[in-house]
Amino acid sequence: MKLGIISDCIHYKTPDGRIGTENHILLRQLETLCSRFSATLICCPFAKYDSSKVISYYTHPAISFEPMPLVGGDNVSSKLKLLSVIPTWFKGYRKIDKFSNVVYQRFPNNINIPGFFYFFLKRKNVFGTYTGTWKKYEGESFSYALQRWFLAKHFKGPVWVYTDKKTINPRVRPGFSPSYSKTEWDEEIQQVATRIERIKTLGLPTLRLITVGTLIDYKNQLGILEACVLLKRQQFPFLLKIVGDGPMRGELEAFIKENNLSDEVELTGKKNYSQLRELYRQSDFVVQAPKFEGFGKVPIEGFFHGVIPVLNNISMARFMAGDEERGFLFDASSPENIANTLIEIKNKIALLPQMIEKGREFAKGQTLDAWADEYYGIVSNYYKTT
Repeated sequence: MKLGIISDCIHYKTPDGRIGTENHILLRQLETLCSRFSATLICCPFAKYDSSKVISYYTHPAISFEPMPLVGGDNVSSKLKLLSVIPTWFKGYRKIDKFSNVVYQRFPNNINIPGFFYFFLKRKNVFGTYTGTWKKYEGESFSYALQRWFLAKHFKGPVWVYTDKKTINPRVRPGFSPSYSKTEWDEEIQQVATRIERIKTLGLPTLRLITVGTLIDYKNQLGILEACVLLKRQQFPFLLKIVGDGPMRGELEAFIKENNLSDEVELTGKKNYSQLRELYRQSDFVVQAPKFEGFGKVPIEGFFHGVIPVLNNISMARFMAGDEERGFLFDASSPENIANTLIEIKNKIALLPQMIEKGREFAKGQTLDAWADEYYGIVSNYYKTT
């Protein structure tokens, strides 16, 4: 089978012809999935190459690209520009249709809204992923709600969504978002064993924390920093690495400086997946406090490395933490809740080795290979093709 993919993930082309993206994990997912197909055409927006970007590059020889213009934004001119590129999008849909036996549409985004209608009317074989929060939430945009409705009621093929509950519609399947392979799971065996022995022998003199994500309001890194202020006031020993970049970087930098957190907190900027693995190995807990979340890849990445998640108790967090058998939960409505949860961990050190082992076992079923095999097997069977 030949695969067509439509995504809003921004890509770049270097002067020497290489193609890549700053979404390192999505690239790894697509390359793994594409290895199950004879050839793949990806239709996605391209931006001007910038050497300052932290980019990972495609290496799979059977992947080609159909570049789309980069559009989006909340102001009126941005919305008008969206309308102006729809004819270009339709040219991309036609190329994808002609090239492929089956089309993979990643929602929610703008480019797949007209694409839904195009492939629906063409009766094309399709499958999809909804990467946002599947359950309705306060503040959800009309566009996101509309796309969820399309997928639940009218999408032709199977669609994977982030939920810990069985869905009424047999087409709508619980899914996950993998970062690492089974080989990479195996590579961490010795490191995790050493980690467990260290905790058993030395305890945790200092809580080594990491949080990963775009520096944006709903990811709530500021809430974590407010908790850090409380920890420092109580002379509770901790170190925090904040990985990522985004519009709130300046505000977070100012907060760190104003509250004298520079000795405890480091803003690392963006990292590729190899650099991020090293940071996980240097950490004991991954703290995530988003105000809303679809499927948090970060806790799963932590599990791979023996890092225990400490999560805002929303969406799929309880499922991730296994009812706190492999992680800790808190209510992020106040920084006191976050701080108190971290302080309480000091009284539970004896539980941590078992939590690490349970997290590792959970992660073993959340690999890139398992994800791609599930998609390919179900799609092949759904359309009765091999």
